[in-house]
Amino acid sequence: MGNVIINAIGVFLLFLLIIYVYNKLRPGAFDRKLAEAAAKSRASMQKTDADRIGRRFTVPREGLEGVAVNLYTPKGISREIYPVVFLSHGGSFMDGDADLLDTYCSEMCEQWECVIVSINYTKIDVKQIPYQQEEIRDTLLWFAINASQFKIDPKKFVLMGFTAGAYLSVGAGTFLLEKGFKTKGIVMVSPLVDDTLIRLCDAGLHPDPVLLITTPGDNMKDRYPVYEEHMKNAGIDYTLRQFDDALPGFIEYNNPEYKNIGAYAKQPSVGPEQEEQASICNMWIGSQLNIMFEAQDE
Repeated sequence: MGNVIINAIGVFLLFLLIIYVYNKLRPGAFDRKLAEAAAKSRASMQKTDADRIGRRFTVPREGLEGVAVNLYTPKGISREIYPVVFLSHGGSFMDGDADLLDTYCSEMCEQWECVIVSINYTKIDVKQIPYQQEEIRDTLLWFAINASQFKIDPKKFVLMGFTAGAYLSVGAGTFLLEKGFKTKGIVMVSPLVDDTLIRLCDAGLHPDPVLLITTPGDNMKDRYPVYEEHMKNAGIDYTLRQFDDALPGFIEYNNPEYKNIGAYAKQPSVGPEQEEQASICNMWIGSQLNIMFEAQDE
């Protein structure tokens, strides 16, 4: 009788183990855990309204969830009308928040003498691509319609993005072209590159002109020559500049929001030398933006 009970208990425990393993490894379980971790990480990166430098509000979309943006307008200069940079943060499509570039946008809107709209696009664990590109597109179109309210010039809109944000900005630029809206250009910092961007070049649907900023350590560095070749063949006006002494993340990570996060603060791209590289790069971006803003429409 004792052996029977022991065997029954053993079978029951084995059954519980199977249920446990099934719940852990069944399709989608890992994805949900990853999504939960990503959502928790993103929440920790958000600032309160009291702490945020920029003004966060939601851009409305008909029949769809609105898009959260942070708005920055120069205080050190006064213009009747401003050009605009629409900035999309990085984060491998799942991580990050527009608030991580809060200080950066506040400083750059003064340095570049333009309005900056930092877009907190929906992450891909919530909605799959191209939802994010449509969000960016709709944000630009909404600001174009409401330009007078913000003292901005809809004929001087530029897309900009870091890594994943750069990739999404290209798709948004394509969607804008389909709507008959052409931006003044796109600034891409260490962009993720895949065959989709190559095909957009070949199809004549890639935003133009392109400012491509890279470092020797970029994950996609082996793909940039191919990307560059297809842009050249497509007649895209592009400028490629590699900052040889810079490390990946050198622009973003040398801002206080990133430095307050342990994982970023320990990156080799954080420090005085890399901060100097970022300063040089930002000044150069500003000079190139002026060229884009002032370029005559064809």
